[in-house]
Amino acid sequence: MVETDSSVRIARIAAADLSAYKNLRDEALRLYPDAFDADLDSERARPPESYLGRLGLSETLGGSFLMGAWVGSELVGMIGLERQSQQKLRHSAELNSMMVHPRHTGKGIGIRLVEAAIAQARQAIGLEQVVLRVSASSESAIRLYERAGFQGCGVVPHAIKLVDGPGQVRYFDKLTMVLIL
Repeated sequence: MVETDSSVRIARIAAADLSAYKNLRDEALRLYPDAFDADLDSERARPPESYLGRLGLSETLGGSFLMGAWVGSELVGMIGLERQSQQKLRHSAELNSMMVHPRHTGKGIGIRLVEAAIAQARQAIGLEQVVLRVSASSESAIRLYERAGFQGCGVVPHAIKLVDGPGQVRYFDKLTMVLIL
């Protein structure tokens, strides 16, 4: 059984929170390189303001945002939703950038973030489904998404390629999951 922490606040990330978001994101990229499409070396140089578009402030129909989990003033978890921009895909959004700092795992923060993101997605006009890609080897993350109602619908083999040095290559498969709203 997961213990929930009532001192955790879940809310949308605002422009003023982007420095904290970037710090947590960089830490996520460092700790879990197989879980994210972006790499730390490329992302480290980005200024916090470069993530402003992810807040969804110009998305009139909803469905694009970043959410965070705070313990006091510390951002300890994050999740993002990005609505597709092409007309034939506008009914769909991608859940991404999910991470809870290891010091705060096992407290129910992850499921609260996912459920809050789903609740926000359901408020978006015309949004019908949420899709995500998760490392196929991450059993705990897959179970979390299944608890929230997502279902697996396919695996992309060798979706992530990490080069650790000359001749040192690791591949990671990604499971695609979907939730029909």
